[in-house]
Amino acid sequence: MNETTSFAAGVSFGIQNLNLNTGMLDFGEQYPIDPVVANSSYINNIKPDISLGVWIYNMRWFAGLAAQQIIPEKIGFNDGKLGGDSVTLINGKLVPHMFLQAGHRILLGDDISFLPSFMAKYVNPVPLSFDINIKFQYRDIIWVGASLRPDDGYAALFGVNVNGTFNIVYSYDFTSSHLNTVSNGTHQIVLGFLLGNRYGDWCPRNVF
Repeated sequence: MNETTSFAAGVSFGIQNLNLNTGMLDFGEQYPIDPVVANSSYINNIKPDISLGVWIYNMRWFAGLAAQQIIPEKIGFNDGKLGGDSVTLINGKLVPHMFLQAGHRILLGDDISFLPSFMAKYVNPVPLSFDINIKFQYRDIIWVGASLRPDDGYAALFGVNVNGTFNIVYSYDFTSSHLNTVSNGTHQIVLGFLLGNRYGDWCPRNVF
């Protein structure tokens, strides 16, 4: 856009494979069979997944807008053989997920910077949610951070830029809402590559 600020855009194409093993369903002795899936033992749904995003950034700040699952897709686990009037079948659907994020780099010295940021997520009809993030970074080489999602959970993060081509990030997300009765947290490991980096810039050039 100019000598200090850049604009980027990205798109991803993929598929989602959602499946249901009806043999694992248990409704107790009174209702041993779910009539919606009574005639099937294993049901698969394969749906396309397309995402788009834009990113504006420079050395001091960034802002981005992204959308996942931009094509709404109907989804259900019935076997297509349901008959009679005793059961009403309600089909679900995959809907777009919208993300807005922004952050600012604050220099604490020649080698250390502090990066507060936020991300807002909207999925209709779920209420708007926010992530509040902080990160301390040393020379665009190594960083640690934390993230808070009010009334839902928090996370710890650690990342290293190994060289101008390769980086690695680890994070652990702990759920603090009532979902923690069925979730013990999530571990994530991300490997990043910068291709065609002929000038040998650190990966990525402006680390946020």
